[in-house]
Amino acid sequence: MKSPFRIALAALVSLVVVACDRDAPPQALTPTPEHRIGVGIDPHSFAEFDRVRIRHVNLDLDANMRARTLSGHVVLDLDRVEPGFQRLVLDSRDLDIRDVNAIRPDGRYLPVSWRFGADHGHLGRPLVIVLPAGIEQVRIDYATSPEAFGLQWLDGEQTSSGRPFMFSQSQPHYARTWVPLQDTPAVRYTFEATIRSPRDLMVVMGAAGNAFERNDTGEYRFAMPEPIPSYLMAIAIGDLVFEEIGPRTGVYAEPQWIERAVAEFGVLEEMLEIGENLYGEYRWGRYDLLVLPPSFPFGGMENPRLSFITPTIIAGDGSLLALVAHELAHSWSGNLVTNAAWRDLWLNEGFTVYFEARIMEALYGSEIRDQLARLSWDGLLESLEGLDERDRMLVRDLFDRDPEQAFIRVPYDMGRFFLDWIEHRVGRETFDAFLRAYFDHFAFQSITTEDFLVYLEEHLIEPSDGALTRAEVDQWLFVPGMPELAWEIEPQSDAFVNVDDWRERWLAAEAELGDLPVDDWSVFQWQHFLVGLEGRLDAETMADMDARFGLVEQQNYEILFLWLMRSIEAQYAPGIERLERFLLEVGRNKFTRPLYAALAESDWGRDWAIEVFERARLGYHPLTRQAAERALGI
Repeated sequence: MKSPFRIALAALVSLVVVACDRDAPPQALTPTPEHRIGVGIDPHSFAEFDRVRIRHVNLDLDANMRARTLSGHVVLDLDRVEPGFQRLVLDSRDLDIRDVNAIRPDGRYLPVSWRFGADHGHLGRPLVIVLPAGIEQVRIDYATSPEAFGLQWLDGEQTSSGRPFMFSQSQPHYARTWVPLQDTPAVRYTFEATIRSPRDLMVVMGAAGNAFERNDTGEYRFAMPEPIPSYLMAIAIGDLVFEEIGPRTGVYAEPQWIERAVAEFGVLEEMLEIGENLYGEYRWGRYDLLVLPPSFPFGGMENPRLSFITPTIIAGDGSLLALVAHELAHSWSGNLVTNAAWRDLWLNEGFTVYFEARIMEALYGSEIRDQLARLSWDGLLESLEGLDERDRMLVRDLFDRDPEQAFIRVPYDMGRFFLDWIEHRVGRETFDAFLRAYFDHFAFQSITTEDFLVYLEEHLIEPSDGALTRAEVDQWLFVPGMPELAWEIEPQSDAFVNVDDWRERWLAAEAELGDLPVDDWSVFQWQHFLVGLEGRLDAETMADMDARFGLVEQQNYEILFLWLMRSIEAQYAPGIERLERFLLEVGRNKFTRPLYAALAESDWGRDWAIEVFERARLGYHPLTRQAAERALGI
């Protein structure tokens, strides 16, 4: 639905006509009276992209690591979808706008009127620019705030190298905190960038042109020839080195991480080849990884050509590479074919989790695939119990809500099982052919669930002779909760059944710790074992387990996280000591949020958790701080 808030332009017409006269001297237009701009077609953006749409972005920015700002200008190339429409509305949040000029066809600058609309909290403020007739380029000079929500600035004490570091996190709507643009996944554009940083640091972006070694000038140039949505804009600056893995793949990291990272991600080129064999050409040139400091709030971010990765998956044995498979899979599902709005996040994430599972199966076999699926199934069912009705379905109403609330388990795991179910109904060979054609058909487009359904009806439902029906599909998409149909594909794992048997025998004192066949267990079996011990351990038993298995100093963060959760329940002192160090070192939301929540819900830990959080907060990304504060009730 189009916004009911549209600005009347009559008061501007005479001024615009004067401004468009090429013989008239450049002059600033008179600012317009106070007015409101509501959200546009996308409820999380002010952009009126059905009237004026960005098609190319050219950034020229200086990074000041001490001031914690990016400053310079951006030139926006525009498609005037509605030629007579005479304003451009951009998304912005906490930006210092210093000057705005239209660029005439002959290259001369024309100062134009601009103003901010009202503040809309997490959405920021609309930047409203008068757009004279005939203008298809606008230059905006600006600087970011040191507190820009989409950028994290770390000083040398917070990094492995001892040098400052900066990285972006633009998803879902934080690109507007470091670039004024149309910050909606419905709009895709190409971009170029020139970034200058201190000469002892390297700049990388999710783009073509990343250098393989630091240069002497501190200036780096980039280009993204494929159109992307704003949430995939990505930049990082730090003491980085690069090592090649394969012809199209490699790793950037701080020097202290690079050797371990290369060893951990040695199968990256093979993963890329598996992806192409499944669903067609990789269309982004290179696929490299950037290992970020431990404060990165997520496991990974799928920025095209350069996925950002947490160091918490570097376990030394490749056991947590499902996350890398996930970010790589986004090169097709999400980056190539994108959800046009966050209500349809399942189009990005459900497809990607399914694709991730197929990569892991190709690498490690069906048993590992089944273990991962069972963990996801159990976690999804548990999370569904605590959700409102409107959040228990794939297509969710997010109007007037922070799009950050889109990122729960439902679009990821229920979306994946929906696709598993389709595969079950029509057969893997048929479904693979459908997906390959789907990625080709919608390549470099942003689509809605309705677009998907039209394509599904024509290419899979109608030819299926009743094996797949629209009514059944709608149960997955629009009805709260897991449909009864889902139990057709409930994942089973004999390996987990074996773990359950050993756990219950041990808890019943029918087996000793030394009898447990842990040497044969995968990391996923360990996770399943520890999840099943929730609320069933005391401190003495945990001490016995630590003496035999060394869990409190575990290097695999997935296992360590669960051990720390059990430590909170049992008030296991060595575990609490390790928990304090963990919370001070790691900012990954997947771990910090539930740990703080468990402490807040305990009868002993909330005050202690708040004290630890106050010491840790300056090293956390704003997203991690926000989530921890909510978990702690502060």
